[in-house]
Order: sequence, then structure tokens, then C-alpha cells
Amino acid sequence: DAASSCISSPSDPSARAASSGSERCHYCSYMSSIDEAQRSATEAIASPGDWLTGAQRIAAWRETRAADTNELDQERRRALSPNAVSGSHAGTAELSAPAMEVVHRTASDPGRLTRSWAAEQIAAIGEETYTELIGVTAIVTVIDRFQRAMGRPELPLPTPAAGEPTQVHPDDVGDIGAWVSQTVGPTTANVSRTLSLVPVTNQAWRQLVDTHYSHGAEFMNMQWDFPLSRPQAELVATRSTALNECFY
Repeated sequence: DAASSCISSPSDPSARAASSGSERCHYCSYMSSIDEAQRSATEAIASPGDWLTGAQRIAAWRETRAADTNELDQERRRALSPNAVSGSHAGTAELSAPAMEVVHRTASDPGRLTRSWAAEQIAAIGEETYTELIGVTAIVTVIDRFQRAMGRPELPLPTPAAGEPTQVHPDDVGDIGAWVSQTVGPTTANVSRTLSLVPVTNQAWRQLVDTHYSHGAEFMNMQWDFPLSRPQAELVATRSTALNECFY
């Protein structure tokens, strides 16, 4: 970082200033790319998606935030098993009761989701809508938690854009043993094809992943010229994954 670069050349003030300025410019450029990716993702969530309208996607964002304080969600989190807690989420004008269940459970207690639970929700709303709700919840969680971590105020929810979802079922997806259909073939990493059933949502998700973590083609490079080194980035990713009880 800028501090270490100053310490490494204590005898040359001009070198320290130049190095520190270069580091700050690099950091600002990187932060600018993150801000742009989050702006783009916010616009994408407000727009019609694969099987959900813009209004439904924004409603899912609203419910994702509500899960932080929702009484039923928090009671389930405290319980030895979420199934030990009675009660359910009521539907709204934008989201059915099963859709509300998907968003709230994914946002509040993702580490204890089960295949039987997913199958029940998929039977009610379809695997495409289920997958899109998972994707939207993941995207807005990244946006909101990043803002919180940076000490920034919560972004206001955008106004939903008019229009209809694409309702396109990709031809290259099938059963690969996952909970939902995904791109078939051995060349795509599982984590990269998780949302391949919903390409519109997946595009927004992949942009966030590339900007916040994998850096596209740079992911195969073990030495990064970014504010966080590759080992530092992997440490943060691993710790976050463990805390969130990620499947992987």
C-alpha cells in the first residue's frame, strides 16, 4: 500500500511522494471501476430480467434488506433447525409467498438451505424464477454489504423500469446434478455456471464477480497488481465464504 511504499524508500522524499501518489491513483481507479460495476448492476436489477419484471426484482431487493430484521427470519436463524420454527412469509403484490420464502431464506440463512427445500420452492414457482430470485438476492447483497463495509449510506432503491422479462430458456442447459439446470459440458467451472439458466441475471452477476474479485483473465495470474495482492484477496474470499457457510 501507499504507507509501505513510503517506508521502503525513507531517504528519498520525492520518490516517496511519487510512489504514494501512484498508489493512490491506482486505488482510485480501482474504486471507480467497482462503483461503475455497482451502478451497472443496480440498473440491471431495476430492469426486466429473465422471468421477473423490474418491479419484482426491486421487490426482491427490498425483501433482502428486510431479512436483516424480519422477526421470522431471525427466529429461524436462532433455532437449532429453521424447520423447528412455525410461520411463513405472506405474498405481496409483486412476489408470491414461495418467492418471498426464497428471498428471505436465501438472504438470512443460506448455509442451511437443503435440496428438499429448494425442490419445494421450485415446484411452486419454477426453476427459472427460483434461480433468478437467488441471483437477484446475491447481487443486491454484494451491493449493500459493500456500501456498508465502506461506511457509506445505503443506496436508495431505484425506480423499476417498464417492460417484460425475456423469458428465454437457454438451449445449452441441462441436468448436471445441481439443484437447478445449468450449462452442460466439462469446460465451465461450477461456480461460474450457477446462474446460467438465467443469462440476463447472470451477466450482471458475472460483472460484479469480475470487478470485485476475479478480474476476468487475471484470475489465472497468481500475482496481482491490485490494491489487494492475490493471497490477500483469497484470504478475504475464504474467510467470507466460511462465515457465510458457502457450499463451496
